[in-house]
Amino acid sequence: MKEIKRISNSEMQIMQYIWQAEHPVTTAEIMLNLSEKSEWKQKTVITFLARLIEKGVLKATRVGRAYHYEACITEQEYLNHETKQFVKDVHKGSILGFISALCDNGDLTREDIETLMKHLKE
Repeated sequence: MKEIKRISNSEMQIMQYIWQAEHPVTTAEIMLNLSEKSEWKQKTVITFLARLIEKGVLKATRVGRAYHYEACITEQEYLNHETKQFVKDVHKGSILGFISALCDNGDLTREDIETLMKHLKE
């Protein structure tokens, strides 16, 4: 599998819309969706789109005068990568250390623990 590069919070806002759309989207569609959440200018959005393409997370296809953008990886693939990277960076690669931190902070509910136990038994 190819290396997945980290994306910024701003880039993540754009990717979340693209993943949710489940079809290629234009800059105009992205701008319309983001207008409620940010006051970015079109040039700013285009810069973020170019960065996402450079990172290999997004691809663009020209259709007429507009570019249509679609994800090269799924949201789940990105989240899995980020989770693994977090465990590696913060917990020195120790899954047990990560789970211990969750348990020690009381962040796991009984349902979470039961689900975790079920996964571990599989």
